[in-house]
Amino acid sequence: MDNVRQVYGGSLTKMSRNRDLHGAQRCASRLETTRRGGGFHHRNRRSCSLVRRAAAGDGGDGGVQEEFSEEDEDYVDATVVEAVEVQSGLDGFYMKMYNGTYVKCIHNSATGGRLPDYPSQPAIVLKLNDGSDLLLPILVLELPQTMLMEAIHGVPLVRPTVYHVIRDLVEIMQYEVKLVRVTHRVMEAYHARIYLKSWGDGQIISLDMRPSDAVNLAVRCKVAIQVNKHLAAGDGVRIVQDSHRTEGRVSHNVDLDSPEEKNSFESEEFVLVRNMIVAAVEERYNDAARLRDQLKKLRSKQSNQEA
Repeated sequence: MDNVRQVYGGSLTKMSRNRDLHGAQRCASRLETTRRGGGFHHRNRRSCSLVRRAAAGDGGDGGVQEEFSEEDEDYVDATVVEAVEVQSGLDGFYMKMYNGTYVKCIHNSATGGRLPDYPSQPAIVLKLNDGSDLLLPILVLELPQTMLMEAIHGVPLVRPTVYHVIRDLVEIMQYEVKLVRVTHRVMEAYHARIYLKSWGDGQIISLDMRPSDAVNLAVRCKVAIQVNKHLAAGDGVRIVQDSHRTEGRVSHNVDLDSPEEKNSFESEEFVLVRNMIVAAVEERYNDAARLRDQLKKLRSKQSNQEA
């Protein structure tokens, strides 16, 4: 791991007050709705209570109170690793680093089997800071991944990003971003929550957010990023070859990246897998489920023909 550069990992003791357009609209909408519903000003609530607002697919009822602790034993502080893409194929699972080198990984879980094949995809990779060296790769869209690297490297910007706007809006509402957590996975899509603390009564509220947006916001607000340790244990990967040994050695898998036209099954399978991943990343769960079912039928048909 020494050769994998860790570029950001906010500490719980170092917090300050001092996102793609779709993410901003979702976040701003929930902030406004929560405020209209009175969620920002429950003065009679205990300062340690948490008001959880329901989100699509979250299963909440819109007003669930929970005890909140920064030291929740189910969560571990994490660091953003300077990785930009991930790829899984017959020759293994690789991460492409910001400097252009590659590292090879294996699945952490012995029962996890081989990772599903997919071509090179933009990703945000989080490393658990508990000494386990576990990495959690999260497939994201290219824009938030690029914006994250720009924030980490301090690239000068002509105009504020969506994440700067959200940070400023939270401050205007007299809240501060407390921390960010990657909480769970639904099908192939990960979910995250941001925790906001009121300046007045110290009340904590949380909002549902895409991990790509949550991590971007955490970096700009300089707050902690935490990952559910059980999620990381089941979905995480470990490095088996560092960047110095694998640099320039990743073979180009033609069948994975661009299947030959003459093989109709591989071509159709490639298109379904690619579209399913894109749908999951974009949180179009119904489309992803439909494509998954089509993929199962296609593979079942192919198996019957080969039998």
